[in-house]
Amino acid sequence: MMKILKFFRDQLIYLSINIVLFSLAFIFICKGYNPNNTDQKNAIYLAIGTSLIAAGIVALLELWKDLSKNKMLERINNIILDGGLDQVFPKRDLDKYDHLMNNLSSKLDITGYSLNAFYESYVDVIVEKVRQIPSINIRILVVSPESEFSKHRATLEGKSYESVKNSIDRLKKKFSSFENINIKQINTPLTTMIFKIDNVMFVGPHFYKKPSKSTLTIELNKNGWLYEEFEKEFEKLWHDGTEL
Repeated sequence: MMKILKFFRDQLIYLSINIVLFSLAFIFICKGYNPNNTDQKNAIYLAIGTSLIAAGIVALLELWKDLSKNKMLERINNIILDGGLDQVFPKRDLDKYDHLMNNLSSKLDITGYSLNAFYESYVDVIVEKVRQIPSINIRILVVSPESEFSKHRATLEGKSYESVKNSIDRLKKKFSSFENINIKQINTPLTTMIFKIDNVMFVGPHFYKKPSKSTLTIELNKNGWLYEEFEKEFEKLWHDGTEL
């Protein structure tokens, strides 16, 4: 209600013009309305009065349209700005990752089923970073390749169970010697990919019978409530995971 009042306050001049129009219309109609007098001048007054009323109604309708537009923009603002939606991409493998990964300085969290593309793209960068920055913290969370959830997902994406298991075994073998790289597995399906590089987060759904790499990705701003929600989601999954 307060926002609507503020809108009308900002439109004070517009409202004042409408009040003037309706006031003049009332004056002309009162002056022209006389059942006992059919003078042409009276008809002119009535015509002017009704025209002013019509103009006032049109002006009010335009004002209402602006108010509706303002409320719509407010809803969009709530979704995009308050939610923290920075960008939406039509695919998962983004060039933007490269710059962020090359400048990784403190933490990295990622979830996935096989993380094959992640490994092949960034294994060397990760090894270099953990050697350069001992305080860096990397957490990798995968669905257990032995679980029915992982096997079902592999089938949906046209992969074999063996290829998923081999990808995860490769992750474990490569990173197990680094104390600041932790790998856990969960025995539950993943509904969403979560990939956080320092304070930049990317999330995206796992669609039915669609490879992850060609699925949409959303970049979230750390000041939005969606960022916080997915951060909590990762923490809960990580808490329930077991060491791989």
